[in-house]
Amino acid sequence: MFRDGPLSRRPPEEIRYGTGKCALGLVLVALSDKGIVTIMVRDAQARLLRDLRGRFPKAELIHDEKGCAPVVKKVSRYIAAPMRRFNLPLDIRGTELQQRDWSEVRKIPFGGTSTYSKIAAAIGAPKAIRAVAQSCSRCWLGFAIPCHRVLHSGATPGRGRKGPQYERVEYEARLAAKRRG
Repeated sequence: MFRDGPLSRRPPEEIRYGTGKCALGLVLVALSDKGIVTIMVRDAQARLLRDLRGRFPKAELIHDEKGCAPVVKKVSRYIAAPMRRFNLPLDIRGTELQQRDWSEVRKIPFGGTSTYSKIAAAIGAPKAIRAVAQSCSRCWLGFAIPCHRVLHSGATPGRGRKGPQYERVEYEARLAAKRRG
């Protein structure tokens, strides 16, 4: 039990999770009663678990490989071929601005990119470029909400940029090129 305000106590939320392999490394998928709350791709199992504990410090984390296996398999297949919209149920948690931002990001087509300033303008907050960038960096639903497709102005994939965001954009570019040719 933990306090949720001065007068109420409630049991910790249960988050079930499972792990597997995907085209980009190891994947962890965490589920609430409403849907997927986290999709993480990392290079080490220990890092997946550490990041999950950091994401849900008050939750009861339940390692459920067997129960989560069908969802982990579908997520892994989606990461291998993210050409269409992600269609598994999501439990998207965030502020109203983050929700608007992530909804707009989900409209970016496979193989495409956008910028923080374009997303900010599209959600009706053209001066909120930094807030959009911050909400993209705080999205825990990798590939389901493709925040890796949002780059800063002037950035182009494949021009010496490094990091997971650019690796994912490059990965999708390679898949798109295979699909075309």
